[in-house]
Amino acid sequence: MKEERKSIWNPAFDMSAGGAKTGKVLGRQSFRNPWGESGSPAGRRQSGFQQLATTFEEGQGEEERARRRSSLIVPPTRAAGPEPLLRETYGDSWGYGSEFQRRQSVAVAGTYHSPGYFETAAQQPSTSPSLMVAHAVPYRKLGAYPPLAGALVPAPSLNSTLRGSASGAVTAAAPQMRKVGTRQELAPVLHAMPKFRRASLNSKTVSPLIALTKSLIITYSLCSDEFSYQTSKNPKRLLTKPSEGKLNNGHDNINSDYILYVNDVLGMEQQRKYLILDILGQGTFGQVVKCQNMQTKEIVAVKVVKSKTEYLNQSIMEAKILELLNKRIDPLNQHHFLRLHDSFVHKNHLCLVFELLSNNLYELLKQNKFHGLSMNLIKNFCKQLLDSLCVLKESKLIHCDLKPENVLLVSPDRPELKVIDFGSACEEARTVYTYIQSRFYRAPEVLMGIPYSTSIDMWSFGCIVAELFLGIPVFPGASEFNQMTRIVEMLGIPPPWMCEMGKNTYNFFKKLHPQEKAWALKTVDEYNREFNASEEVGKQYFKWTKLDDVIRNYRISKKIGASPQLLEREMQDRECLIHFLFGVLNLNPLERWTPQQALLHPFITGQPFDKEWYPPGTLPKKVNKLPSLQDGATTELNKLHLGE
Repeated sequence: MKEERKSIWNPAFDMSAGGAKTGKVLGRQSFRNPWGESGSPAGRRQSGFQQLATTFEEGQGEEERARRRSSLIVPPTRAAGPEPLLRETYGDSWGYGSEFQRRQSVAVAGTYHSPGYFETAAQQPSTSPSLMVAHAVPYRKLGAYPPLAGALVPAPSLNSTLRGSASGAVTAAAPQMRKVGTRQELAPVLHAMPKFRRASLNSKTVSPLIALTKSLIITYSLCSDEFSYQTSKNPKRLLTKPSEGKLNNGHDNINSDYILYVNDVLGMEQQRKYLILDILGQGTFGQVVKCQNMQTKEIVAVKVVKSKTEYLNQSIMEAKILELLNKRIDPLNQHHFLRLHDSFVHKNHLCLVFELLSNNLYELLKQNKFHGLSMNLIKNFCKQLLDSLCVLKESKLIHCDLKPENVLLVSPDRPELKVIDFGSACEEARTVYTYIQSRFYRAPEVLMGIPYSTSIDMWSFGCIVAELFLGIPVFPGASEFNQMTRIVEMLGIPPPWMCEMGKNTYNFFKKLHPQEKAWALKTVDEYNREFNASEEVGKQYFKWTKLDDVIRNYRISKKIGASPQLLEREMQDRECLIHFLFGVLNLNPLERWTPQQALLHPFITGQPFDKEWYPPGTLPKKVNKLPSLQDGATTELNKLHLGE
């Protein structure tokens, strides 16, 4: 006796073999199982392996089978399951049966029909296997839809389906459609608030996931009045890498950095209590951590200096300069200098306590995707930086490391700046170090080994202004030779007197004629042959080589380009900015504008710009015939304090 073929079990329709043979259906589907028929159709494909049960080719002609093979049906994605709380609360009456999460085939998901359709279909059995293709309505239990006017028939249980106990077709009311006139009517129907959910301040209810994760402390507190939680009891998280104690009785790592932990306390030895919250930065000098003064509850930034002598001496000088600026020069906190609150020693490490500030200018450009800032914002920043540089020049102090990373915003919601990191600062009369300033912002006199003054801070200031407009450094040198190459390409050769005086001149330049004061920049090949180096041609970040062309042809935003008035004003501002940059980026430190002179420029004051504008104390180059400016002799122009 030929073994009866097994049917494919799918809870969406009648799975019993008897129901498939008779064409009887349950629920909303009308399905005739082709594999339930006895015998094997003549067109059955022979294969060496068991054919997938979902492949329907029986009773089809060759043309029909070819058509089906040529079309690709992408199955629907798995629908999200019902919420567990709804299943437990409403049970099967809402249609959330065990079969709901099973993915339904496109070919067998039935459509909704009128109640009389099923009886008519049962009385007219088909002579060939038939298949009902799904319409636009996806397979869902009727209980998932809003209540209808007609009575709904509960879905059959799984046991009755497997036993084939259904005696007839089960009818179901079709969903009623209605026209909508407003967008509010398209809003989804919200169920009533589920049980066992507590209220929330941010939303109506708190889900179990949030209650057991982000709001776990509140959940425990509601469960037990005896529960208490304190941040200080958290396990101490390491903030320093490497974290293995090697020096200073195990308190320092191999780099002489103090090993810091979250919730550790600094300053206990000197009656201070600064609770460590997180790390803010790490550099060659040491680490900066975010702390809370446990006595005043103020949030501060603490700089923990390395225990090496050279870093300790440098930080002591920084503390002295900041104390001078904060207490004597700027006691009212009006000139944009970082405020030093306290200083102490912890485990042989000098700790400097500063006010907590926001992002620096580099991070601001990074947030702006390294696109230039607006002209108004640049002018605002320039005015504040020049105010600080005026105070430093009057005090005969040199910052020596002015760069975007050392200019911080007081808060992220207003354009107020503070100048930080006076670790490299020195007095103008005591310029001991020659290797100063970050390379991108290093003045040409420092590169060439010429005695420097406060004018090197004005060079760094000019580089910062250009970077705020362009979004990237204007002189991004990969080495000192490449740095000088970029400066010369944009601004030209330094004056002859600088080449004659510089100790490092021959590292960059060559004399064209022994009897003349004409110099030229060495080529990359000449530099590599002379110093046995492997210098390469630097990457070009700008299409143009001259500074004025770079500024003038920098991209214009769509908003400005769409308005002729805004475009004209933008180009006028750019011409004013070019003139301003040529003044503060003068290769000659004796002719470079002082901060007092730069403050009078129309780019800062907002006055109408005249291309023939010159700062007080200087003469136009057309009539400037002073021999001191031509033969390289010193001048007193940089000592003028006009316009202060």
